[in-house]
Amino acid sequence: MKRPNWIYAVSIIVLAFGLYVIVPDRGVCNPSISIDKLEQKCEISYQGIAGKNALEILKSNHNVETKKFSFGEMVQSIDGVKAPTTHFWSFNVNGKMAEVGAGDYQTKSSDRITWKLVSVSSN
Repeated sequence: MKRPNWIYAVSIIVLAFGLYVIVPDRGVCNPSISIDKLEQKCEISYQGIAGKNALEILKSNHNVETKKFSFGEMVQSIDGVKAPTTHFWSFNVNGKMAEVGAGDYQTKSSDRITWKLVSVSSN
């Protein structure tokens, strides 16, 4: 017995709505969200690319503002989320805080790079 095409369309709509409902924390890196929520949930992640540094990969995929210092560039904001004076964008490689700046870290394709807002006092 052949089913009407509208049954497939309704099934797809129900599936899409179900995914929308169960996917948590959409838009958690929205600049209008409070710093407490951003600190807890806002995270930018990407895979490393052999031969590229972590900062150039970030800049190629996100709107990034940096400030230059004698030691290199420091990320000030990512996609409009500016770190307030009480926080900074923490650069992590494979779950651990990096020991060098993002501009100096040459990534490997196996690296998972993550940026999170971290309180200055938590360091």
